[in-house]
Amino acid sequence: MSQTFSSPVVVCRPALPRDTADVVQFCKFIWDGHDYVPYVWPEWLADSRGQLVVAEYAGHAVGLAKVTWLASGQWWLEGFRVDPQFQGFKIGTHINQYLNDWWLAHGDGVVRLMTGSERVQVHHLSEKLGYTRIGFVEKHSATALAQASDAFRPVKAGELPQAVAFARHSRSLTLSHGLMDLGWQFLAPDEPTLAGFVEQTHLWWWRGKGGLLAAQEDEDAGQRSLYLCLLACQTGALPDLLQDARRLAAQLDYQSACWVAPQGQMALEALKQAGYELEWDHPGVLYQRPHPVRG
Repeated sequence: MSQTFSSPVVVCRPALPRDTADVVQFCKFIWDGHDYVPYVWPEWLADSRGQLVVAEYAGHAVGLAKVTWLASGQWWLEGFRVDPQFQGFKIGTHINQYLNDWWLAHGDGVVRLMTGSERVQVHHLSEKLGYTRIGFVEKHSATALAQASDAFRPVKAGELPQAVAFARHSRSLTLSHGLMDLGWQFLAPDEPTLAGFVEQTHLWWWRGKGGLLAAQEDEDAGQRSLYLCLLACQTGALPDLLQDARRLAAQLDYQSACWVAPQGQMALEALKQAGYELEWDHPGVLYQRPHPVRG
């Protein structure tokens, strides 16, 4: 794009309600019209702890992204979108720099993101901004098993500190780069986060206290699935925990169980033994950046 003295320029700024129509319009052409951003846009606009930004060009929002506070010292970059009509304008670069500058000024701890393995330009840009690659993840799923099982019992509120310590020191969590998955948002497990699962009765001890499972509901293409957020156990027990999760899915009236699992031989073998199959064509790549001052 050649610029003249009077040409419009790309300006990044906090999102406003008046940007809604533009965002909804260009998101119709992303992910074959199945983009989730229009559904979460009102919630994102109302979030006072993070920052939702748009790139404006010639009076219209043509790109967006968000940095979200997940837990103390843990932030997540998400929702990077550029109007397909404005690809090649380096709008994504402008937004990324703006959001990272905001986080440096207002954030702390560590900020993370996930992108596709095929999005090489995002990898280069992230690394240029000081991000390091954590690892790769891939989604696997399996049908629910309609078999009786008493392998799980809900974690009680008074057991929460014990559950957090168990999760943090479990061998299986090291396979997952020390992170759990809230559904496209990864963070190190902490007490406030797991307390939310306890309140919803979605945190369970497994086989006495030999393991720990946190999960939530996921719906994709009309199919309800038990989305496995945290699996904590000895690595040798992982296939059994994954298979029992399929039985739990059936007991809770889900059609399947799924796990966005770390890419690695041990996790892949456990998934195969438990009957899970790979869903994604390309793995996701996790990156993180520590705050240089308030890390």
